[in-house]
Amino acid sequence: MAADSHAKLTKDQWRTKLRPLRTEVESSVESEVVARLATFLEAKPGLFLFYRPMPHELNLDDLAEMLGWQKFVTTRTPRSGSLTVHPAASPTERHKFGFQQPVQGSPLVELAEVAVALVPALAFDRNGTRLGHGAGYFDQLLPRLPGECLRIGVTEEAFIFDELPSEAHDISMTHLATESGVRAIAGSDP
Repeated sequence: MAADSHAKLTKDQWRTKLRPLRTEVESSVESEVVARLATFLEAKPGLFLFYRPMPHELNLDDLAEMLGWQKFVTTRTPRSGSLTVHPAASPTERHKFGFQQPVQGSPLVELAEVAVALVPALAFDRNGTRLGHGAGYFDQLLPRLPGECLRIGVTEEAFIFDELPSEAHDISMTHLATESGVRAIAGSDP
């Protein structure tokens, strides 16, 4: 499809087109993304918020192994309400969507302690716009993070587009991380 016609698609139309394309990630791509992120993050202070992947998302557990699990926190998806954040080394259970999450009752982490958020999505655009899965969990979490927190969209290069639809409430990424490296979005601090 031509780039011009892509720009006119709604978020739901984008999701319908992209979901079938999001299959299991090649391990070589995943390893390269992890290596690039490790280099970028190794000297950064503070806690790193990351996600536990669904089957079609890049798995960042090796990044936590490389930099130390104590530096990482992750989300828990409640039955209702907003995501909560917990130490990544907490005991986990499988969520109904197939990813691991901290068990109920795991210690809470204050969002003010998060320096970097590694964020999944179906796709991103070159301006840092994120197209999520449509449930709104990260849309609710991202505005609650500290203003100086780096928001790094994590994906494969093939899922970065010129322009995706966005709405006033959408929070843009400050960086994108792919197998090609970690790059700042124009207008964001490196």
